[in-house]
Amino acid sequence: MVLILKLFLKTAVIAFAAGWLFYEVGMFLPWLLGPMFVLLLLNQFTKTELYWPKILRTAGLVLLGVQIGSSFTRDTVALMWLDLPYMAFMTFAIVGLSLGLGLLFQRMANESLATSLLGSIPGGLSQMVVIAEEVESANVTVVTMMQTVRIFMVISIVPFLAVFLAGREAGELVPDTFVFSWQPFIGAIGVGLLIFWIMKKVRFPAAEVLAPIFTMALVQSFTGNHLVELPNWLVALAQVFIGANLGLQMEQIREKMNVRMGMAIIVNNVLLIGFSVLIAYLLAVLLPEYIFLDFFLSAAPGGMAEMAITALASGGDVALITSFHLFRLFFILLLASPIIAFVVKKLDAKTKH
Repeated sequence: MVLILKLFLKTAVIAFAAGWLFYEVGMFLPWLLGPMFVLLLLNQFTKTELYWPKILRTAGLVLLGVQIGSSFTRDTVALMWLDLPYMAFMTFAIVGLSLGLGLLFQRMANESLATSLLGSIPGGLSQMVVIAEEVESANVTVVTMMQTVRIFMVISIVPFLAVFLAGREAGELVPDTFVFSWQPFIGAIGVGLLIFWIMKKVRFPAAEVLAPIFTMALVQSFTGNHLVELPNWLVALAQVFIGANLGLQMEQIREKMNVRMGMAIIVNNVLLIGFSVLIAYLLAVLLPEYIFLDFFLSAAPGGMAEMAITALASGGDVALITSFHLFRLFFILLLASPIIAFVVKKLDAKTKH
């Protein structure tokens, strides 16, 4: 117990020092990227023992979910229905290309069809790994590496690209003054616990961040109240919690990955990110009332939490971007991935006869 505490304190000091260093040199998203990169390098290239408890990752996701959910108002929820055709177009385009890139990856890396497809779809690390474990011909290790490397590439590339895109001034999207109200706040806590319990019961992924988002959107659109406004230091703390976890999440990747596999994964992700830029550009041209940054962060094949953090820092419409990612997440988890897993299992069964 004492050893674990020492390892945690050492890791925490490194994480916060890295965030502060990145902040001082003017890096984008310093409190997320600083801990992530420094702990990743230490974990991969040194024998330094590090430890980060999962409960802090959970706390970071909950705080981030509250911050994201606070951007949903009656107006933004109503506008979501108008944006559904664009959400569907973007989702179908990205998932369709992901399947094509999966076939390309199969040729480049000489992996199974199941591994290539499940690793290429941007449906989230834990969710795709769980699905891969149910498919006999899928290499869970490779699927894990593909999804993990994508997260790191997107988190590394997209925020830096977003720096050069025009966002909004602070407060432009939420001009109303925040006034705290006890009644809806207490009601939101009860609703949030219920939604979280239901999500855990049905084993819905990413409940820690989705439950607060749904709760805030539901209660704020119903009551018309802006429930909470997190201070900047608390949002930064949540980013450190998440960034430290991401940095330690990739274990022994050098031992697991060869040059051929690495090149195939890099090509796969660069093409997917490039296609996301193209889709965002097309929608921005067709819909000039939107800004390119919003569509770019909506199309980026990264995690919803990470793209929301980028949107908060760059002046993106957090509610709009989160809505697009939610639509894609539900489509992939509830429709695309189960269908792919079913088809691959059928193909595997035929090849055995």
